[in-house]
Amino acid sequence: MNKELVPKQFDKKTIMKNVRESRLDYMFHRQLITESEFVAGSRYRRLWEVSQLGGRASTYEPRLDFNSDSVMDSKLGAMFILNKISEELKPDFITVLTYFCYQNYSITELGNLLRTSQRKASNLVHESLRALAIYFGYLKVRNTIKGQGVKKKVEIKTILNVGS
Repeated sequence: MNKELVPKQFDKKTIMKNVRESRLDYMFHRQLITESEFVAGSRYRRLWEVSQLGGRASTYEPRLDFNSDSVMDSKLGAMFILNKISEELKPDFITVLTYFCYQNYSITELGNLLRTSQRKASNLVHESLRALAIYFGYLKVRNTIKGQGVKKKVEIKTILNVGS
């Protein structure tokens, strides 16, 4: 049996899946990324696919109106979620996630695109997948000294009545 063909349960059936088809699957199979990073990256890729393609399978994704089975509602719901993610994460992370998760670029190709070394590109992939896992709630953030995973606090101004 080939090491790159692994059995996977899908709708109560076992199918053989080639892990080389996706960079995320391959890195998770080789234990180069954690399960939370893999699940977050797969969810991000799925959101991109639904927002671009739609189709019958998109009815399982979050939609604007939960009673509607329209493909357009599914696409809009995925687009709004992607927009929220892009507001919360750094722009560099969004670029890396789009290239790596959705467009399936390798770390070498990503390093060439960003004009950095493979090591820096690999670190960027890990940091962006970790930030995405924190955003989706797959990872808990224990050390918030740097403010990672903490929502921006709104400053509350008090008005003092002086001389009334």
